[in-house]
Amino acid sequence: MKQTCYLVVCLSAFFLIGCGGNKQSNEEENRQIFQIDSVDQHTGIQRMQVMHIKQQISCNGKNYNLVIDRLPDDELPVVKSEMGIFADNRISVKITHENGTQLFSKNFTKKDFAAYLTTNYLNHSVLEGLVFDDVKTTENKEITLAASISYPMTDLYIPFTLIVSKDGKMSLMKDEDMGELTPMEE
Repeated sequence: MKQTCYLVVCLSAFFLIGCGGNKQSNEEENRQIFQIDSVDQHTGIQRMQVMHIKQQISCNGKNYNLVIDRLPDDELPVVKSEMGIFADNRISVKITHENGTQLFSKNFTKKDFAAYLTTNYLNHSVLEGLVFDDVKTTENKEITLAASISYPMTDLYIPFTLIVSKDGKMSLMKDEDMGELTPMEE
């Protein structure tokens, strides 16, 4: 029953978006289609857009350079759902001091979050994003990043907080999530 509800809601949303009378900007349309950049014509595999973030950040009065790259990775297992077949993502994070020396560097896949996820969720989700969290960095006084593991083309996700200490050590914690809502059973 839940599967049918999710399918009806998603299809209704796509119908309304496609048939709406108001013309939306390209930016709004891209957000609403899960940032899909391409669909392989032969396999039907959908890939999210490549993302490159380069920013200067500040923590405890020190400045750092942060680089985050998200790439769809065909070497990772594909994710199948009622919405299609999706390539999972690999996200690399590099944090350097102002002088260029490295503080932290790691490539993430959703397997890095597996200890916090059920097998069903892990099999039907993708590593969607990872960004700098300025508010939590100010509160925690350590570099804080926010990550999300989500069901493709839905609003269902589990948020995570990654904290990088001043000596480059990382800790990971699961934030409050949306429960075990599953649009697809195994």
